[in-house]
Amino acid sequence: DNCPLQHPFPTHFLYWDDEEIEKLLQGTMAQTKAREVRAGIGLVVREWSAAFLKEHSLGMKQSQILNAIFSAFTAVLSRSFGDEAGRDLDGAGRMLVPLVDMLNHDSEDPNVSWQWHVGEGDEEKIKAGRGDIAVTTLKDVKKGEELCKCYGWRPSWDIASSYGFVPRLNKERWECSVLPLFPDVLDLAPDVIATPSQISKYETSLDLLLESNYGVLVKAVLAAVDAASEIEARQKSDSDSDSENASENQTDRPAQLDQLEVVSLFRPPPALTVNDFPFARRQPCVVVGTKIGASDQITSSNQQYHREAIKKVLPAYRAAASAIAQLRLKYNNGDSSSSIQASQMAMAAASLDGTDWDEAAIKLMRLGINDRIQTINSDGKAASAWLAQSTTTNRLDQINLQHRQFRADMSADIREAELNVLHTLDNELNTLAGEDKKR
Repeated sequence: DNCPLQHPFPTHFLYWDDEEIEKLLQGTMAQTKAREVRAGIGLVVREWSAAFLKEHSLGMKQSQILNAIFSAFTAVLSRSFGDEAGRDLDGAGRMLVPLVDMLNHDSEDPNVSWQWHVGEGDEEKIKAGRGDIAVTTLKDVKKGEELCKCYGWRPSWDIASSYGFVPRLNKERWECSVLPLFPDVLDLAPDVIATPSQISKYETSLDLLLESNYGVLVKAVLAAVDAASEIEARQKSDSDSDSENASENQTDRPAQLDQLEVVSLFRPPPALTVNDFPFARRQPCVVVGTKIGASDQITSSNQQYHREAIKKVLPAYRAAASAIAQLRLKYNNGDSSSSIQASQMAMAAASLDGTDWDEAAIKLMRLGINDRIQTINSDGKAASAWLAQSTTTNRLDQINLQHRQFRADMSADIREAELNVLHTLDNELNTLAGEDKKR
């Protein structure tokens, strides 16, 4: 057999079936990443003509051809090199480097690093993706000890989408969660008891899992945060004497986490509108990251990072709270024509409009944290139930049963990593609230 169906990368998302993606990854960013990766590869495969595949298939079955194609793609996704930041080499593609690509990942305590070397002025080599890869030890390495390098900082769901595994937490590492920016359904009149007729007609609520409703709000939040950042930059002194600025400059926080990132999380429709719009939605979420620990003691020692994480996303939640306040005011005034004022959201994000938006922003953030914890736990239980049922009712051979269990374990690891971040941030918000009461 030229291409056996025993997959060389059984946990890579390309090898999962559609039902495994749907059931095992439900409610996680990994599901979004899996769909993106599979869709991207699918577009490439569809561009290849039937004549090309027939010419190069050597009489293989279609399933064998696809397996070979997926194996090639997963090899590139999991083993290729870009520049030192992990990017493609000036658009010229990525490199496959034999032997070096056998180094496993360790983000906590790697003992080697790699660097791409080209001669001075060798721009042509750079453009062509040529040069030398030098692997250097970072510490004393004993004979027989495994060599591990850091593949670069990325959230667990992102690592899984490229490499087909989730890093083990030995002591501490940077990790991320996603937090809903808005509630699923916004109550426009929280102080009024709506009538059954108003509820059935959605007169007092707004479905914020519909892009037609949340799209303009998300764009306004991003613009408000950018404006607030510019205001803050102008107000900051160029002096390094400020101790807080000095501590921020000394942190090892990944640079990616300093930029606000809004992502889409697949969610089922809310119960209120499921009968009218019974399809999956995309929920806008912000990415928040901190350093998690394998023990409560380690987690507590990283309080600085938890507070930085909260501080980084707080302007977005201030802007979101301002948008919600404007929507409710428009409803109370019977105003359905005017638009949300982005300038007001920018002032709220920068805390310059005379209103203390932090309380409303933190309340919104807490709602997002609780929503994610409940979602991850309930979807995790549903995934376990589906796994138990599928392994007893489906006619899978021993190898495929083992592969499905591998995928289920990886899904559980992805959920556990995000839950660790969520509980850590929730505890830190409780600590901050306690400190405020003592003042």
